[in-house]
Amino acid sequence: MIENRVENYCVRVRCNGHTGSGVLLSGPDTFYILTAAHCLGKIEPNLQEIKIERQTDYMSQFSELDCIRVVEFNLEHDFALIEVDFKDAATQPGYKLARGIFSENTVRFCGYQGINVDQYRPFDCIIKGVSEASGRFKISLSNETFDQAGEDGLHIAQGLSGSGVFIFRHNSPFLIGILNSVIEEKAWNDDIDCCSIKHLEKYISEYVDLSDFENLKKWNENLEKSRNEREIELFKKDNTDFFNILYRKNKVLYTDIDKCNSVTAKQIRKFLAMKDNIKTMENDYPLLYTNFKNTVKRFVDTVEDDYSRNVSESNEAINLKMELQTKLQLALNTLPQYTNIDLSEFQVIEWLGICTLNFTSND
Repeated sequence: MIENRVENYCVRVRCNGHTGSGVLLSGPDTFYILTAAHCLGKIEPNLQEIKIERQTDYMSQFSELDCIRVVEFNLEHDFALIEVDFKDAATQPGYKLARGIFSENTVRFCGYQGINVDQYRPFDCIIKGVSEASGRFKISLSNETFDQAGEDGLHIAQGLSGSGVFIFRHNSPFLIGILNSVIEEKAWNDDIDCCSIKHLEKYISEYVDLSDFENLKKWNENLEKSRNEREIELFKKDNTDFFNILYRKNKVLYTDIDKCNSVTAKQIRKFLAMKDNIKTMENDYPLLYTNFKNTVKRFVDTVEDDYSRNVSESNEAINLKMELQTKLQLALNTLPQYTNIDLSEFQVIEWLGICTLNFTSND
């Protein structure tokens, strides 16, 4: 399933012998890569000299993004904006640009270190200072250092310039800028100078003010709704019958459509994660798996006869579902603990999706 992690938006940037990092961001009608200008050299390069690559995870093969044009090459503030051809709907940026940051906030960036340019790596930091007027801020590594294993910090840090810096609110990432000075003597004390997204206002006008709690809360609610809809569509594509049955039941359980979508998306995430765990249990602990399936089998007639029914209101169905899950959970408690997953929750979701547990509405 899709996870809204900063690693999803990290890219590697190469140009005329320079290697750096960058971050994918979306504009009103196109996509861009934001990186540090010095990662491209001392003068604006030709388009064909720029190579931008991304990974789906830190061990995957690189895929190259086609560069369309260099939108801006700004050495004064040390940033470059490059328009790219990007069509991967599953990983389109699920974050907004943000302003209104303060010192001592925690942030995270992800980039390609010079010591290992073939795997991205995330770092946690703290904001040490902010200059709104100049569009800059300074961060410092949290519980880490660039000096390690006898290697000079400068060598370890090279390649991280251009990395996107994110701050989290309500478990959602917000892009606040990029790394600039992980070069030469400026990385002393593991402090890093950064360029804020202030300079992108003429290209991307939609920002979130992190000091405005109500606005931030609304953005998070809209993001969660969009993420739920996206996850539902991806699961539905590969599991049409299961999804249609599960979704029909959830519309009986939860009459509010936004609540129905939210619950369905959470069930899909849990079901897929728990399904992988149960597959491992089947392979590694066959006796435990057999006992689990036998316990479930003994419940099937009861589920179909005593819990599946036509209901007059959603609360009736919800209470029946909770009662069934509690009874199954007690029965499964006699089995040795495999992991911290709730096998009863997995089984109830599966019963809903294959129509063993069936709710219909009087309406």
